Amino acid sequence: MDRRTWLKLAASTAAAAAFPLPSFAQINLSPDSPDSYPFSEELLDAFARRRADEPFKAPEKKVDEALANLTYEQHNRAIVYKDDQAIWRNDNVPFRLEPYHTAGAIFAFPVELFQVDAGRATKIQYAADAFEFNAPAKAPATPAQSDFAGFHAQAQIDRLGVFRDFLRFLGATNFRAIASGQVFGVSARALAINTGQTGGEDFPLFRSFWIERPRPVDQSLVVHGLFDSVSAVGRYKFTVTPGFDTIIDTEATIYPRRRIAYAGIAPIASRFFFGPSAAPKRRDFRPRVHDSEALAILNGQGEQIWRPLLNPERLQFSVFVDKGPRGFGLIQKERSFAAYQDTDAQFEKRPSLWIEPVGDWGEGSIDLIELPAPEEVNENIVCFWRPKDGLGPGIGHRYRYRMHWCWTPPIENRRASVAQTRIGETKSGDIAFIVDFANTERCDGCNPSAVATQVTASAGEVRNVRVAAGPETGMQRLRFEYAPSGSDPADLRAQLLVDGKAVSETWIFRWAR
Repeated sequence: MDRRTWLKLAASTAAAAAFPLPSFAQINLSPDSPDSYPFSEELLDAFARRRADEPFKAPEKKVDEALANLTYEQHNRAIVYKDDQAIWRNDNVPFRLEPYHTAGAIFAFPVELFQVDAGRATKIQYAADAFEFNAPAKAPATPAQSDFAGFHAQAQIDRLGVFRDFLRFLGATNFRAIASGQVFGVSARALAINTGQTGGEDFPLFRSFWIERPRPVDQSLVVHGLFDSVSAVGRYKFTVTPGFDTIIDTEATIYPRRRIAYAGIAPIASRFFFGPSAAPKRRDFRPRVHDSEALAILNGQGEQIWRPLLNPERLQFSVFVDKGPRGFGLIQKERSFAAYQDTDAQFEKRPSLWIEPVGDWGEGSIDLIELPAPEEVNENIVCFWRPKDGLGPGIGHRYRYRMHWCWTPPIENRRASVAQTRIGETKSGDIAFIVDFANTERCDGCNPSAVATQVTASAGEVRNVRVAAGPETGMQRLRFEYAPSGSDPADLRAQLLVDGKAVSETWIFRWAR
C-alpha cells in the first residue's frame, strides 16, 4: 500500500473518531443531530478498519416466538412488506425499497438499514405494522424481538409504470439480481472463507446497509454494505444499474482479523441437478433442471474455457490456475422452454452471472466446487477467484469488479463456442461423448470443411475421435469415446483446430464414476 493510501486511511480514521458511525448493535449519533449522522465512504472505511482490530462479537438472533419455526419457503410467502409502505413510493424516484423481516433459523439475525441523503445517514425504523403476516406466520407478539433481515429493491425493469424486484439482499452476504424479463436464480456473495476446507466455512454476515436516496434522474441505485465475521470485516459499495443486462459495479475492501489462506473473491453460487451431460438420479418429465449449466472463463492469456457443471456423487474441486483473469461466471446458455419443460420454475429465464475484474488481480485460480445434490432445491455449485497468497491481516485488500446479470455474457467471441454436451454409453462400456460447437462461421480462420480436433484426457484413453458438420444443426459435431482408468477421475479437454490453430473455445469435462 502506497504512502498516499496510508495517509488517506489515517485521516479517515481521525474523522471517524470525531463522528462515529453506528455500531452493529446500536447507533452512536454525532452530537449535532438527534436523528442522523454524517456518512461518507471514507468514514465507513475507517470504521471497518477499526472494527477489524477488535475481537469478533457474534450477533444475537432477533426473532419473535411466533415466527421462530418458519421455513425458508414459508418466510418468502408468509411475510410480505406492504406495497403502500414501500420506501420512496411517493417520492417520484426510479427505485423503491422494501425490507425483509427476521424469521426462522436462517434469517434470524437483524440487519440495520439506513437511508443516505445529502451526506447524512438516517436509520430506517422497524415497524411490525408495515408487514402483512399470512398463515402460518403470525404478527409478532413482542415487536421488540423482531427486526429487518435484509431488503429488496424495485424498479420499472420490464415496463413503465410497473415496479418489481430486481435486487435482493437476504441471508449472510447473499444477494441476487435479474435483468429485464428474467426470474431469480443464481446468487452472489461478498466473500467466501474456507469454503469446502477442513475446519469448516466462516460465513460473513452483512450487518448494516447504507442506501443512497436516488434522484429522479438517477439510473443506478448505490448500496453500501458492511459485513462482519470471525475472520474479517468488509466494506462494499454496489452501484446497481438495472436493464436488459443488470450491472453491479462492485468495490470491495476486506480487512482480515487473521490470515485467510483460502479466500474466495466474487463468489457465485448456483444449482445444477441434471441435464444432457449428467443424467437424472430418478425419472423426471423434464429434460433439464438447473439454474446454471456451465462455468465459463476468459483467462489472462485470452483462452476461453467452457466447463459443463455436474451433480457429482461426492464433493469435487476443479482449479483453474491463472494470472490476471479477464472474466468468469456461471452461465445459463440454453434459452428455449422446450429444453426445460417447467412452467413453474422457468429455468430458461434464469440469469447468467459474469464477473469482469477491474484492474490486475494478480496470480491465483478460479476454483469450482461441486457438491452432491439429492434434491433440486440444493444450492450445490460455488465458484470464485482465489488469490494465490490468500488475504493477510493488518491491511485492506481492495478488489473492483463488474457483475453482469445477463442473458449472454459480454464476451467478444471470435471463436466457435460449445452449444451442448451429451453423454451416452457404447456396447463395450466406454463413455460416448457428443460436443456440438456453434458459430463456426464467425470464428477467425475457421473453414468448416477443414476443421480438425484435439481431445486429451488426464487419465484413461480417448478413442475414435471424429468431427463433422451437422447439416441439421449448422454446427460442428465432435464425437469420441472414452475408456476410464478404473475409478480414477479425469479431466477431458477438446478444441477445434484449423491448420493446427485453435478456432474454438476449450471444452473441459470432469469424468468421475
